[in-house]
Amino acid sequence: MLCNEHPEYRVAMLRNVATVRGTKSIFLMAVTSIVIRALASLGRPIARFPDSEGYESFQLFGEIDRMWPVPLMYSLVQSDVVRVILQIAIGSAVWIWLGVIVCRISRWPRVSFMLVVVLGLSPEVIRYDVTILSESLGISFAVWAFAVSLQLITSPTRGIWILWFISLAFCAMTRPTHLLIPAVVVLPHLMRFIISKGKKFSLTAIAMCALIVMGAVQAQANSSTSLLNFYTVLAERVITDDQRYQWFVARGMPDIAGAREAFGYDYPADLSPEVADIVQLPLGQSPPRLMRIGGVALAQWAKADGWKTYVTYVVTHPTDTASRLTSLLGPTLSPPNGDFLPLDNGPMLPAVVFGSWQLWSVLFVAGTTLMFLRSPSRRPAQLFITLGVILILVYAASTLTSGIEHPRHAVTVSVMLRLAGLIAILTAIPRVSALTNRDALDDEPT
Repeated sequence: MLCNEHPEYRVAMLRNVATVRGTKSIFLMAVTSIVIRALASLGRPIARFPDSEGYESFQLFGEIDRMWPVPLMYSLVQSDVVRVILQIAIGSAVWIWLGVIVCRISRWPRVSFMLVVVLGLSPEVIRYDVTILSESLGISFAVWAFAVSLQLITSPTRGIWILWFISLAFCAMTRPTHLLIPAVVVLPHLMRFIISKGKKFSLTAIAMCALIVMGAVQAQANSSTSLLNFYTVLAERVITDDQRYQWFVARGMPDIAGAREAFGYDYPADLSPEVADIVQLPLGQSPPRLMRIGGVALAQWAKADGWKTYVTYVVTHPTDTASRLTSLLGPTLSPPNGDFLPLDNGPMLPAVVFGSWQLWSVLFVAGTTLMFLRSPSRRPAQLFITLGVILILVYAASTLTSGIEHPRHAVTVSVMLRLAGLIAILTAIPRVSALTNRDALDDEPT
């Protein structure tokens, strides 16, 4: 019998042909995704906002305008045009990386890769490439961290763990609310440490605790932005409601004449020197009118007790808090359009690609449940359960700690919800063994 007539030889040849064919398809899809993303932003007007200036100042210690990951990236290049190119390159790379990882665990590698990169080309993901803000890189860092987390549970090597920690550091330090990510990750390790009476303490726990401490130091150094955000919360949620306003006044907030009619913004020069010295406006920011009307008394209270009082209100009024969060779900997780931040992008895929948050939530829950019930290992299900908890907490923190631009502040959660739903379904369907499937990289299941 000739060797090429032997069944095992024929199977091996079919697998090699399928591998080459699948690799070429994936390469072509990857290149196409880069071109589409580039066409949506290159040559378009670059959008700068009052926030933009703060992201151009990179420093790790002392008073800072923004936490370090985005300023670090922007400090590598000085031109806004090159920064847009950098955002396109990083965004394309992490989505392709994730697509390749999903290929290795999915039953339909090429279809899975295509679905991942198409989601990564949806308008809600790529429209921010033309902005000098944190959203484009923030989404990319989150996708990167998730990709390496998925890789870690399938290939738990020392090198992958180091890469996972680096990606998580970039993601967790993008915004103060993202510090909830290492807090959630470290919680099971701390519980294991307590249950074992100090006998089991992992390197992951030490790394996450160090990340939380570093993040807390940076967040404290970013107090000027934090105070500005608090004023927006006061203007949107507190002075507009009689019961909330009286509750805050009863707990020390100054009752300033005219404060409840203080809407809109002033110019920095409108602030008195005494107030300006207390609030220390971030670079390029305009002060809410409430800041001027409230004067020194409100500024001192806001800086000393503002956030503490507000967190107390949020915790002790769960019904009002839940009502607030649910009222923002639609406008933030499925915004009808980009009017909240008008941008002049090039041609993009239809917005329908992004879908509704309700649909993706159902897919996420269904996929995670299937993984938990069917997978021989609990690690994939644990990863997605952890991700679900993180998304809920980060969404709540992002929407409750700012009084403006909620869709922009929630965009990372919005994108990751879609991504989690897609990957959960693709991961929940077990891959057919290459030995029992003629075409290991074929997209038709056996």
